[in-house]
Amino acid sequence: MSKKMCVIWIIFTILFFVLGCFHLVASRNNISLFQVSERPLSEYMSIKISGADIDEPLKDFARDFNSYLDSYNESSRRQNIMAAFGYFFASAAALFSMFLGLRH
Repeated sequence: MSKKMCVIWIIFTILFFVLGCFHLVASRNNISLFQVSERPLSEYMSIKISGADIDEPLKDFARDFNSYLDSYNESSRRQNIMAAFGYFFASAAALFSMFLGLRH
C-alpha cells in the first residue's frame, strides 16, 4: 500500500475518533429543569379563583414539562453514547484496514 493510502486511513481514523469524542462529551449535556418562581409575599397571602390556587396550573405544567425534559435528556444521552461507540468502532476499523493494507 502506498503512503498516500496510509495517510488517508490515518485521516479517517482521526476523524472518526474526534467525532466519537464529540458525541461522548455531548452525552453529558442536559437541558436544565423548569423552575417555578415563588410569588412575592406568597407565604402571607394566597390567591384563589373559584376556590383553586392560581399557581396550581403552572405547577402542574412544570411537573409535566420536567418529566418530558427528563426523558428527552435520557434519550439524548443514550443516542450520543451510541453514536460515540459507533464512531470509535469506525475509527478502529479504519486503523485495522490500514494495517491490513500494509500486509499486502
